[in-house]
Amino acid sequence: MKYLSQDTAAFPIIGRPSELQRIKRSLRMPEPLLVLGPAGSGKTALVRAAIADSGPCQPALYLGYTPNVHRFLLALTRALFEGGHQRLQTVAPANDFEKWLSQQTSVHLKGLLWTALEAEPRTIAIDGIDRASFPMYRFLQRLYFTRGMALLATARDAISLGALGRLFWDPRAILQLGTLHRTDAAHLFDLAADRFRLRDLDLEDFRPKVLDSAESNPGQIIEMCRMASDPIYVSGKHVKFAPLRIDALMRFLG
Repeated sequence: MKYLSQDTAAFPIIGRPSELQRIKRSLRMPEPLLVLGPAGSGKTALVRAAIADSGPCQPALYLGYTPNVHRFLLALTRALFEGGHQRLQTVAPANDFEKWLSQQTSVHLKGLLWTALEAEPRTIAIDGIDRASFPMYRFLQRLYFTRGMALLATARDAISLGALGRLFWDPRAILQLGTLHRTDAAHLFDLAADRFRLRDLDLEDFRPKVLDSAESNPGQIIEMCRMASDPIYVSGKHVKFAPLRIDALMRFLG
């Protein structure tokens, strides 16, 4: 399961200007793109920021991945309807959409979505793919090759794609997120320390431990700073780093 602290969204994108521009270009063209990186590397934040700042390009939808195909179809249909997809709105009743949606089978939704998106394409960002099944691949395969459509996807690594690895095979359409530069990681730590009001603690001891152990992973830096605001990890002005680090790792590896 992908872990993302809700506090991450409160921070600006730091140290990844070229990566952000690459995602924006994919939205603008539109063209497919796969973003790979470990948990906490900033995949979700980058995709969300790119969509929010995409300007007048083709509307883009953001969907968290679910391995259940029917639930995914429901989420996609709902997102398109709420996003003002005109072709879909001519089929689904506006006055009782949720009741109508609950009555649809997967087979009917697949056909409906294929027809609607072929007539009125959208860019779809699917975040956190984890070992996708062949039924998911067969549904998305048709959208992937639909004229005017573009699929953006994020995953921890190529293995996590599962069957969708058959779609995202071209290295030119893959963006691999590396670690932050040490200076950028330190800047993010300072922002997080201010955000979580840690300035009264012994940060001279805590800062290097966080930066070294996180290996410039932005999500881990933010999460360890957030956890340091919890009194259970503090003794006087000292952060009890060992238990904090263990608990932080459990969140990211869980």
